[in-house]
Amino acid sequence: MGMSGHASGEAVVGVTVGMTALAAISVISRLATRVGIVRNPGIDDAFITVALLFSVATTITMILQVKHGMGKHEDTLSKQDQLAQLKPFWASVWVYNLAISCTKFSILFQYLRIFPGKKFRSICYILIGVVFVYSCWTFFSAVFACTPVQYFWKPDIPGGHCLDRFAVWFANAGINIVTDIATGVLPLPVFNSLELAKRQKYALMTVFALGGFTCIVSILRLQSLYVISKATDVSWNNPLAAIWSSVEINTGILCSCLPTLKACVSRYFPRLFTTRLSRTTTRPHNPRSTANHYTSDSRHGIAFNELGRGLSGRGDVVQKSVIRSRVAGSDDYDLHSVGSPPKDHELDDGQIQVVTVLEQEVQEWRESRAETDSTKGLVR
Repeated sequence: MGMSGHASGEAVVGVTVGMTALAAISVISRLATRVGIVRNPGIDDAFITVALLFSVATTITMILQVKHGMGKHEDTLSKQDQLAQLKPFWASVWVYNLAISCTKFSILFQYLRIFPGKKFRSICYILIGVVFVYSCWTFFSAVFACTPVQYFWKPDIPGGHCLDRFAVWFANAGINIVTDIATGVLPLPVFNSLELAKRQKYALMTVFALGGFTCIVSILRLQSLYVISKATDVSWNNPLAAIWSSVEINTGILCSCLPTLKACVSRYFPRLFTTRLSRTTTRPHNPRSTANHYTSDSRHGIAFNELGRGLSGRGDVVQKSVIRSRVAGSDDYDLHSVGSPPKDHELDDGQIQVVTVLEQEVQEWRESRAETDSTKGLVR
């Protein structure tokens, strides 16, 4: 007995809707962070928003396929249902490719916001060019897979013919996996060269390497892709390919959003990033007193500053976080840019100052620079 790509229609709807909902939450949180908190949206946010729209469109095409018989044997369906199912199947292929491509563009343009290195950026632009060519090919090869186009869902049209599904789909999947790997490993050497504590370095590398999970999903999808590329009973064998395609799209969106959510998490869950609480009292202001709140065993703020624009996309690493709250339990939070903490005389009696690791390191770096009176080698 050969391989089967069968799954129930209910499973297709459940997985695709659930994964799309998770992706939507991550994108909304990302936009809330970039637009509402750090107030610095960029082209990478636009691309991930478009990717989400294509993900929603892909989910709709799959729901329509289920409505018209996906998950059932083709010979049990009416001619009308077969036609109504193959049309959204055709649309799902090129919409899926557009969603994947927009996610890749979002990640790569996000890299350009974060990393200032000339060599890194040159490689990034080259990879963007490769993805652009790949995107154009996958889109047009999907839309015009058959001649005439209608032959895809009307195989009885005289003189019609289609591209070899197996050859085209597997070539596209192979390039997709290669570009996923290249995109995932691209920033890792940069992180490895930073003078950060190992725990922080590995944490950053892990967050950005999560894109490798998308690559794993792409590889797992190959088996179901092989089945549907060779299938004559499309409605019966397409469900698993549909499920894996949805998981791949939305996993990519989720992973691309994770590095951007630190400011949002810091605002609503400040204790997750708290390293020290300091109770302050009203006293004459001392320029050095504020710095006393920024003590740490690490002296690597200068290295982190070399990331250039920071995860928020700003030019001076202005990832924002909650650094002041009232002991009385009030929800009155003041947001300050990293490296610009509230002065002691600005805090009232009984207030608690919450200091994050990043704020500590940036402050220490600034103190070190002031003491040495040297700015050589710093990348803003």
